[in-house]
Amino acid sequence: MSRHPSVTRGFTLLELLVAITVLSIVSMIAWRGLDSLVATRERLEPEADEVRSLLTAFGQMERDLTQVTNPAFLGLSTSPLNVRVVDGGQVIELARVASPVPDRATEVQTVFYRIVEGTLVRQATPPSPVFERANAERFETARLLTNVQSMSVRVWQVPTGWVSPFEADQSGQVAAAAGTQAASAAARLAPGVEVTLLRTGGKTFRRVFLVGA
Repeated sequence: MSRHPSVTRGFTLLELLVAITVLSIVSMIAWRGLDSLVATRERLEPEADEVRSLLTAFGQMERDLTQVTNPAFLGLSTSPLNVRVVDGGQVIELARVASPVPDRATEVQTVFYRIVEGTLVRQATPPSPVFERANAERFETARLLTNVQSMSVRVWQVPTGWVSPFEADQSGQVAAAAGTQAASAAARLAPGVEVTLLRTGGKTFRRVFLVGA
């Protein structure tokens, strides 16, 4: 019985060229996909940061407005929530119950929201057990959102609906003669606030908040 010597067969040149061509095509497809993914991520990152800042700003507003105190609690003769016009822009001013601190009495503070040089800022007085008049030198200022062109506010008035806070103030003055000052202030405290922010790029963002919820 004769034995044939074993022969080791390798790849031909044609097979190598085909394998290299297929590998090149797969690499090109993978590179194009990765490049598209990186470009999409770079485009979405600024938008994600913008949305995160917007949610943070609205979230802080919501926390402050839900903590607006009862006028009778502070003995206020005016509403603890007011909207004023300062330097042509609207400013939200509110008196709220400060975050509780262990072993300390309930404290209150005054908070302002305004647009300063295109930035939505929150200014707050230090917490105090006694309601004090706001002192601009003691404000704690936090920059919440940049590229804001303007802020407009409306309040919910029963049974009218959403109205300008200045119209609500005028109607509240009529009701003030019918009761005590504290009762009048409580009556003028709007149950809801609508805040609209106009960004410098033309986008408008609107959010509705409950007051003292």
